[in-house]
Amino acid sequence: MKLPKIIAFYFPQFHPIPENDEWWGKGFTDWKLVKEAKPLFDGHEQPREPIGGDYYNPCDKETLKKQAALAREYGVGGFMFYHYWFDGKLYLEKPMEVFLENPDIDISFCVTWANESWTRSWEGKPEIFLQKQLHSNDKEIWENHFNYLLPFLSDPRAIKIDNKPVFLIYQPFLINNSREMIAFWTELAIKNSLPGIYFIAVKNHDYQSSDFLVSYDAIMKFQPREAYASKDFQDHNVSARFQFLRKLPHGIQLYLSKFNQKISKHKLYDSKKLWKIILKKAFVNEFKNYKLKVFESAFFEWDNTPRYNKKAKIFTGLSHAQMKVNLKKLIVEAVKNASPYVFFNAWNEWSESAYLEPDKKNGFAKLEIIKEVLEELEVELKSEVVSNSK
Repeated sequence: MKLPKIIAFYFPQFHPIPENDEWWGKGFTDWKLVKEAKPLFDGHEQPREPIGGDYYNPCDKETLKKQAALAREYGVGGFMFYHYWFDGKLYLEKPMEVFLENPDIDISFCVTWANESWTRSWEGKPEIFLQKQLHSNDKEIWENHFNYLLPFLSDPRAIKIDNKPVFLIYQPFLINNSREMIAFWTELAIKNSLPGIYFIAVKNHDYQSSDFLVSYDAIMKFQPREAYASKDFQDHNVSARFQFLRKLPHGIQLYLSKFNQKISKHKLYDSKKLWKIILKKAFVNEFKNYKLKVFESAFFEWDNTPRYNKKAKIFTGLSHAQMKVNLKKLIVEAVKNASPYVFFNAWNEWSESAYLEPDKKNGFAKLEIIKEVLEELEVELKSEVVSNSK
């Protein structure tokens, strides 16, 4: 038995792009939201500040190189880059492209297609589209998308399972014809000397239909959202009782979301209760009709005040000791289930206060927890092996 690698989500929206200039103002990046966040109650830790005031640009090679070295030093085994593709239109692609162009940035990686439409939900206007995701059922678009991704899938640093590069899809149920698209991509992968692609469906909440899963190899539970939206948490999150509304047409869902945002205020949720659900259901495949491997993800904090201000969701902070205990228990479950990876939310999602990077208040504490957990488990596993061999 060996320990799984920790793969941290990597968020790229810390560099200006023309579209964000138009939509949100000249020079906008998520750093603006992070800097302008205001505390909503006594003791609320906002705004968050990176250590040394390092509001970096991830398009810079040296920044990526420094981040990769820091991650490896503390036991983070890879980055999962968010990828934004809208039927040929790319956004925020530069950090991932700079990473690809520089093989000396020494860390493993995989890619997640964040395949949702972009709206003005931060302003309480989720029905107003900035960039619509059409998921056109067009083989030429599918092929163009595959061809863009091929250099990433073929890169020696690409994370592989069964020798296939890993590719995640954030909202898999939104794709109109995923079975045909995945079959087509698999055919293209084989034509390009890959044994295929290892497809992982991200699970943020209950799926209203699971037919699409027939084409996937695995699911990854995205935390804390998956636990927050689960039936196990519905006594604390009333919206979890209304999962059936996801069957409504998307336009109606957007207006319901608008109404909910209009009447809502910031809410606090107990992370300890969420972690109880995560650990209780760890590595359980609830989709018995499909032979799916299950991957888990961990989180330490989550607070989207920078994006939603007075309508934020805040998962109350765990003590460092609690963070350590929870992560250690999850990794032990990963070892028991022979899972090669545990995902982590996130390396640098500062606008949701979900980050491992060092900050002004806590320094390197979160990274130190990762390192301590892995080192302790390494010793325990070795002791167990020695004991079993006697």
